[in-house]
Amino acid sequence: MERFQTGEVVRLKNGGPWMTIIALGTYSGWTMSVADTVSCRWFDGEKEQESMFDVALLEKVSARGNPHHDRQRPRVSPSRIP
Repeated sequence: MERFQTGEVVRLKNGGPWMTIIALGTYSGWTMSVADTVSCRWFDGEKEQESMFDVALLEKVSARGNPHHDRQRPRVSPSRIP
């Protein structure tokens, strides 16, 4: 499982807005056992949103804007572009 730190940019694995991790912790709200969670903040238009997520649902966003797993997709080499 990925390790996260406060200040990292993440998003849900199934897509969604980029979010900044503002706190790390554990929470047992909707599960039967304690799960690793992070508190995230993001903007929906101009409205600030905040929620807690299980870390298993999140992936880091790289500096180039692609999630880490996107790096493994084949790329078209510049020489093949007309």
